This record gives sequence, structure tokens and C-alpha cells, in this order.
Amino acid sequence: MITLVYTLSVGLFLVSLLAWGLAVLRRGDAARGIMLGSWLVAVALFVANWVMAQAVPFGNMRHVLSFFPLVLVPAAFYMERCRGVVLTAHFSAAAALATLGALCMPMQAAWRQMPALQSPWFAPHVTSYVISYGFLAVSAFLVISSFFSTPRRDERVRAADEVVTLAFPFLTFGLWSGAIWADVAWARYWAWDIKEAWALITWCVYLLYFHVRAHAAFAGWRRSLLLLGFAAVLVTFFVVNLLPAIQSIHSYAR
Repeated sequence: MITLVYTLSVGLFLVSLLAWGLAVLRRGDAARGIMLGSWLVAVALFVANWVMAQAVPFGNMRHVLSFFPLVLVPAAFYMERCRGVVLTAHFSAAAALATLGALCMPMQAAWRQMPALQSPWFAPHVTSYVISYGFLAVSAFLVISSFFSTPRRDERVRAADEVVTLAFPFLTFGLWSGAIWADVAWARYWAWDIKEAWALITWCVYLLYFHVRAHAAFAGWRRSLLLLGFAAVLVTFFVVNLLPAIQSIHSYAR
């Protein structure tokens, strides 16, 4: 099973990378077809992780990073079909990077759910955060690319705004459901744990973005706030979980 998981992970990375390359070369139909194929590989990887973990595979960094492509691919199709924004390259790049990150994490094949994770809030909480973080990664890619593409700068900033608008409800639900879950698991809604604090900081940065984006006087802040918000996402998701010097009640996510 471990060999299968590694094989599927490498395959998912390569297929996502291929979809990104085709999208960059403006071969849209081929990129979308390959992206759909990457989603099927992501489904197979999710099932394999579930069988090996004998539980919903969200309990460590490798599991969660492997789950990103499963939500990013449908999100890309949704953006194109329902919002009229073609972001195949950006979503494929985010899926490839998430899978590469998963390959860099330890397998932890013997992982089992600790008691605090055995809750009906577990899957929706993690899923909402994965969706929001995936969208926010794409928005950051759009902002970064806008610095190198002056003719299309405004178009990419508008696309980033569309993506963040969709991400924020999921980010909000993740914060809210985490508090409800904490009350069930630890008899308190909020403990000011470092991960909780950074999750709140992240939410506040994006809330500030929504407050200033409509005001012309703060137009120059938009890209900076989106990048600052994504930097907070990276601290919340990676730094807090991976630095051994940081003590957190959420250390199970390692």
C-alpha cells in the first residue's frame, strides 16, 4: 500500500505539472482534459490514504496536502463555467505544489486518530480550510503574476478578487467550526493557542481587504493585503505545524 501511495503521489504531481504546462502554452482543451485526469488520480490517492490510515486521511500534513488537488480541480472548472474566469494554469500549479509538498512529508503509515479527532466536525473543518487555502494560494499566484504582466495587471487583480470572495466563506466556516469543535473536545471555544491565533490573524487580514477594496483611496493596498494574507496562511498552515520549537495543542497536524 505504501508503494501505491508513493506511485499515485508522484503521478499526481507529474500530471498536474503537465496540465500547468499545457495551460501556459494556451492549449486549453488539452490542459482541461489532463486536469480532469489529475482529479481521478487524486481520488485514487485519497482512497489509498484512507485505506492505509483506516480513517478519514486528514490527520497529518501529508494527508492534507494530498487532499488539495481533490478540491482545486473542481474549483478550476467552477471558476471557468460559472464565473467565466479561466485559471487552469494557476489551479494546476497550486495542485502540483501541494502534491510536491506531500511528497516531502513523512509517510506516517502507522498514524491513527487521537480521541480529539474522532468528531463529526473533523472532516468539514479540514475540508473548509483546504478549500479556502487552495483558493487563497491561487489568488496569491495571480497577484504575483500581475507584477510581471503590466498589460493584464488589472485583469489578474480582478480575478484574484473573485477567488478571494469565494474563499472567504470557507475560511470563516473553518474558524467557526474549529471553535465549536474545540468546545466539544476541550470544553472551551478558544484557548489562544498559537495556531488559533494565527488562524484569526489570517481571517482578519482578509476581512480588512474586503473593507478597503471598494475605496479608491486604498486601491494601492489591494495586492499588498492579498500577499500579506497569504503569508499569514503559510504561517498558520506550515510554520506553526512544522517548527519543533512551537508548542501547540494542534501538534497532531504534524
